[in-house]
Amino acid sequence: MSNSIYRQLLPSDTEAVAEVISQAFVDDPLVSFMLPIRRTRIQTLKKFFRVYCELEIHNGCGFGVGEPLAGVAFWKFPDRQGSSISVKLLGKLLPLMFTMYPIGFYRAREVMKRIDDLHEKYAAEAHFYLDNLGLLASSRGQGLSSGLIRPFLELADRQKVIAYTDTVTEANVPYYEHFGFKCVEESPVEKTGITVYALRRPVQ
Repeated sequence: MSNSIYRQLLPSDTEAVAEVISQAFVDDPLVSFMLPIRRTRIQTLKKFFRVYCELEIHNGCGFGVGEPLAGVAFWKFPDRQGSSISVKLLGKLLPLMFTMYPIGFYRAREVMKRIDDLHEKYAAEAHFYLDNLGLLASSRGQGLSSGLIRPFLELADRQKVIAYTDTVTEANVPYYEHFGFKCVEESPVEKTGITVYALRRPVQ
């Protein structure tokens, strides 16, 4: 990979990572649909992302920029199997059962299914998948997110595989297009007000 400011995240980073990505996603359309009460949303997100981040960091999929941490990305690699959750991590999900998250997840099940269906439709072959990308608002506009994207796209090109991502935020589409992704489908999900944008990047 080319020189960049990113580093691989460690288990000791979990709390800081959960804070960054929760702040970054607090007004995400899907999150807002799932958790409509904003004053409790950030705490619920932190409970979810603590477990998500611990799992992805354990699987070597988490990367960060900044000191202190200002941005994070989670990349799935074509040569790695799907993540599995341990009994220990499963136990850490219990606090979520006492929040609005289970109801929100049920409300958003059609959106989640659409995301999975589009992923399978447009990236059935080996590929790099940008699962989540989040930056603190105070750190945006400084080129930090580029350091979490370009090195992995360069690696994908060297391995001659595609890259794929998705978003429910229309304003993110031109940003990803700047890196060579092409929006291959806009898919509105009925009765949710949410549109899933599927973005595929061919080998450059």
